[in-house]
Amino acid sequence: MRKGIGVIITIIIAILISIYKDNLETYFKKIFITNTVNPIKAKDVYTLEELSQYNGLTKKMLYLAFMGSVFDVSKGIKHYGGGAPYNYFVGKDGSRAFISGNFMDESENKDHILDFTCDELINLLNWKKMLTEKYNYVGTVIGRYFDEEGKETKYLKQFKERIILCHQAKEQAKEENLKYPDCNIEWSAEKSTRVWCSKSSGGVRRSWIGVPRQLYSPGQDHPRCVCVNIGQHENETALLKEYDNCSSGSTSCYIKI
Repeated sequence: MRKGIGVIITIIIAILISIYKDNLETYFKKIFITNTVNPIKAKDVYTLEELSQYNGLTKKMLYLAFMGSVFDVSKGIKHYGGGAPYNYFVGKDGSRAFISGNFMDESENKDHILDFTCDELINLLNWKKMLTEKYNYVGTVIGRYFDEEGKETKYLKQFKERIILCHQAKEQAKEENLKYPDCNIEWSAEKSTRVWCSKSSGGVRRSWIGVPRQLYSPGQDHPRCVCVNIGQHENETALLKEYDNCSSGSTSCYIKI
């Protein structure tokens, strides 16, 4: 009888294992694999305090955060190790200093960058590209750019919006430079300052020469000298003005600055 019961129990266990095999495999994976596979991924959101420990002393690795993204720069110890030129960046997010060059900044704004110019913001992207290509990305730091779940903050989204606007402004500037290339400029103590146009002035090679005009741009304190193609763009904007004491059709003018 006992033998028969044992056989029945064995059969029941086998059936249960067959039915719940997938669930059991998932369960054991959660216990034994989750914490061993890709350990960096399981710890990819750092607090500022945790990040500060990756300084080559408390922890032997060298980590830095750039606009909230954390990179392992340990292999660049000659640049980031103790006493090295860029050691300031280790264990923190000092993004601002990549542009300002202020390696003494320990303020709360050492990662603040939205007040930079477009050229400076784009330069930051070049730094980010270099870090991404050269060093291992290991996660994010909780703060100005990412939240506790590693999601982008409003600040980072504002940065991305600024970059889009900056690229648009650069494209508009290129188009304007093709339409209104800069004049050639020459200063002389005897004859004051001479501005003139040629087929390559402003670094823009073209089929026309143009005439010097003052172009007033919004937000600029002083106009710049540009070459205008008479008959095509001269009357397109009220921001263009002729130089005093210079013939409207002359390709060269002497001006006072």
